[in-house]
Amino acid sequence: MITTSKPLSVALALSLLVAPITAQALAQTAPEAPAISVEEAVAIALQAQAGTIGEAELDQFEGRPAYDIEVVNAAGEEIEFKVDAETGEILNQWTDDDPTDDPVAGSDTDG
Repeated sequence: MITTSKPLSVALALSLLVAPITAQALAQTAPEAPAISVEEAVAIALQAQAGTIGEAELDQFEGRPAYDIEVVNAAGEEIEFKVDAETGEILNQWTDDDPTDDPVAGSDTDG
């Protein structure tokens, strides 16, 4: 017969009760893959503005996942797009008149 101390038994019992809850909580907070791929987001931006892709990455915009797409047009202008990663909707579009002052990726204040 194996004997254990009472504190160890209580700790073991509690860990068995908490483990399933923790696993369930982690599963609910794990990030899901976006519905729209980066390739699809690039195609959406290129439909709106012909040019060459300078940048394409998953970011955030107003608290939701969005692709940050940069298109360089024939005139050399950088046109920035925020494309919703779930719906493909263009959330924001602007001409970047000074690429040297670009904000850090991941901030909600982009464009």
